[in-house]
Amino acid sequence: MHRMKRDPGPENTSLRRPADRTRSRWLVALLLSSLAAVVCGVLAGLAVWDADSRAAQELARHRHPITATTVSAGEPGTGNRSGDQTGAVAQAVWHYPATAMHTGKISVPLQTRAGEPVQLWVDDAGTVADAPRSGGDRGVSAAFAGVSVASVITLSAGAVVHLRLRLVEVRSLARWESDWEVVEPVWSGRTRSGPGSDDD
Repeated sequence: MHRMKRDPGPENTSLRRPADRTRSRWLVALLLSSLAAVVCGVLAGLAVWDADSRAAQELARHRHPITATTVSAGEPGTGNRSGDQTGAVAQAVWHYPATAMHTGKISVPLQTRAGEPVQLWVDDAGTVADAPRSGGDRGVSAAFAGVSVASVITLSAGAVVHLRLRLVEVRSLARWESDWEVVEPVWSGRTRSGPGSDDD
């Protein structure tokens, strides 16, 4: 007995049009591009984290936490927003290196009084400087970079696939209309409208 061979798949069925196969391929391409976007986003985030960590480590070598002593009470700073009750500036004195004395206005809590110790970051010369970036800040930057890269790739791929599917749809409709122009006269009976066409 001969066994009947089963259809190997939908690719060979006559009901599956070339346009359908093209759509399927582009949808698979969209899925793969989304996966690639996730991978690229993760790699971008890791790269930013690594770069920021290296920069923070290098900067930390030249940033030093010290304790300054205020010589005046804290007053609202000129750069503070109206209604800000948390930040102020005060005249202070500090030593860095130990043999060098510095004075200047520094940021302090609003209720700071004269003679109070205040934590301060300075550079190698003893000048007031920003603190090294925290791990949380670096994490936010890395996450933002990763999400941005993944979003750009996903949106770009989505736009390309959308345009291609629209083109496939337009071509499919044009082909359908062309085929219908051939089939419709036979299907509607217009080809039998001549004299005697209804005679037995």
